[in-house]
Amino acid sequence: MRALRKLTTQKIVTEDTTLFMGLVGDLFLALDVPRTRELEFENQIRQAMVDLKLQHKNNFILKVVKLVELLEVKHSVFIIGVAGTGKTELWKTLYRAHANLKFKPYLNDIEPNAVTDDELFGVINPTTKGCVDKLFSCLIREQSQMSVDGSKLMILDGDIDPIMWIELLNTAVIDENKERITFSHS
Repeated sequence: MRALRKLTTQKIVTEDTTLFMGLVGDLFLALDVPRTRELEFENQIRQAMVDLKLQHKNNFILKVVKLVELLEVKHSVFIIGVAGTGKTELWKTLYRAHANLKFKPYLNDIEPNAVTDDELFGVINPTTKGCVDKLFSCLIREQSQMSVDGSKLMILDGDIDPIMWIELLNTAVIDENKERITFSHS
C-alpha cells in the first residue's frame, strides 16, 4: 500500500488525490499505513527554505519530499505547472537541502530556449548517419563519468514542447546511463 501510494501520488493532480486514496482504501480494506517520514530531512528542507528566503509552508515541504521519493524510483521527472507555482523553487530547495546535508549534489541548470533544438540535442549527420553530440548529450556524458557522492541533476528550466521531450526521455542516453534528469516547465 505504501509503495503504491508513494509511486502514484506524486504523478496525479491534487484534485484526484482523494479519489486515488479511496481506491487504495478499497484495495486494502481495514489497513491504514501512515506515510513514512524522515524528520531530519524535513528539518533540512525547512532550513533550505530559510536559506532561500521562502515562506514556510507544510505543503511545499511535502512536495519536496514527494520529489525525492519520485527521484528514488525514476530517472527522469517532469515538474509541470503554470508560471509562478514554485517549480523552480522546488528543485532549488531540494538541491539546497542536499547541500546542507553534505550530500555534495551536482547540478547543470540549462534554459532550453537559449539555444536551438539542434544545439541542445545534436543532429544526425546526413552523410555518415552518425549522431553529432551537442550541449545536452555532452553534459549527460560528463555527469555519467563523474564520481560524486551526491545526486547529479540536469535541470532544463523553461517552456517545453511535450512531444520533443517525450522522445528525449525515451533515448538511449538516459536509459543506459540512468542519470537523473529533472525538467521544470514554466
